Amino acid sequence: MRCWRIKLQRDFSLYLNGELTPQKIKRIEDHLLDCGSCRTRLAHIRSGHRFAQAAPRFTPQRDPWAAIEAAIDKEPSRAQTRVEPVAREGMLRPSFVIVMAGVVILFLGLLITSNKQTSLEKQSEASNLSAALDLREFHAVSIADMERTTQPHVVAEGFVSQILIDDEDGDLRFKLVESLQQSEPFIICEIIEPIKLAPPTVGSRVRVYGVSRYDSKENHNWYEVHPVLNIEVVRD
Repeated sequence: MRCWRIKLQRDFSLYLNGELTPQKIKRIEDHLLDCGSCRTRLAHIRSGHRFAQAAPRFTPQRDPWAAIEAAIDKEPSRAQTRVEPVAREGMLRPSFVIVMAGVVILFLGLLITSNKQTSLEKQSEASNLSAALDLREFHAVSIADMERTTQPHVVAEGFVSQILIDDEDGDLRFKLVESLQQSEPFIICEIIEPIKLAPPTVGSRVRVYGVSRYDSKENHNWYEVHPVLNIEVVRD
């Protein structure tokens, strides 16, 4: 089964280069003990690193920078370049103003179109991720038993008691409890990029699919579903 620990996988190259803190190294190595998918991914990245290091190094036969620097020195300074009166008059003509306005409008239109395409691509990517899930492969676990589970992919059911925004990366978190009348036990569920799911409402009963992990950061020390891969509202 494919592993969805996206944020952790982004650090694999830094892990191989020895550029991570001891805490992050331990988090990755603990995950690799239970995740064959990530071990395979890491092996592929390691092979790529070895191939890159074994590739022959080539030195340019000549350095063109001296000629480039000399050409730059010969170019007249922009501060010394003045606009001729005829050119200034041309810039003030109505036809010139109309052309420039058209260029600006065209540029703004292309910018808006590009932003819309980017937004649609993100939505499509999130839909593809959700469609790739086989919900039958997720191990059901209660909120109270989360600390004892050994399964990386879990589904937990409970009530949403609180919704928060992560101060570090802006991701959305919500707190899941077994009863709205009790604040414990609980787990924290986090929605991250590129899996943009609609957040559940406070008080609703939901079924959350995702990756189980323990957050050992200072002032945290709680069990999480991170990232959340799918949310189902449970109807009474």
